Amino acid sequence: MSPSTRLFLLRHGPTDAPPGSLLGSTDVPLSGKGLSQLNGLIGTHLQTVERWHCSPLLRARQTLDCLRQHGCPVEQPVYDSRLREIHFGDWELRSFADIAAADPARIEAWQQYEDFVFPGGEAVADFVSRIKGVLTDIAESGGSIGVVTHGGVIRTMICLALGLPPRNYLLFDVQPASLTVLDIFSGGGVLRGLNLCNG
Repeated sequence: MSPSTRLFLLRHGPTDAPPGSLLGSTDVPLSGKGLSQLNGLIGTHLQTVERWHCSPLLRARQTLDCLRQHGCPVEQPVYDSRLREIHFGDWELRSFADIAAADPARIEAWQQYEDFVFPGGEAVADFVSRIKGVLTDIAESGGSIGVVTHGGVIRTMICLALGLPPRNYLLFDVQPASLTVLDIFSGGGVLRGLNLCNG
């Protein structure tokens, strides 16, 4: 049975954010590293994409531009603010170890996940709700759709498509500049590929 929608979820390339830091709403550019594999992805997977959606954050837009430069047919992409990464608030660009040392109680509360609100940032429930909304809208349009977005967004989409609790998002290690493929059927989703980097 053919899927009603095939989603090609491309995580943006590496940035110059401090290694191991929480990068959400901060609008940092790409580092220029780690995008060489895009050419292989275009040749084997992305030529079939009919429409593109993209996070408005700079690192995602620059990744989409790299696709164009490598010859991928990208016409009139939809920039959707719902595809932004979660807003970590006061924890933006800080390491997990630093936050855990400074506020272990709040780190423990984060483990409960969907009831958590990042200090000065976004509620996890609001993030999951907006990702569910954009996933539903994109999937209902049908066809072969490319989405350039962020690691947390892709992980959450995988959970929602597969019917898993969103708190399981860390089970999926989505690497920068890698491709995840989801097939969406009327009864749910199938994870077709994870961390595809070349042909």
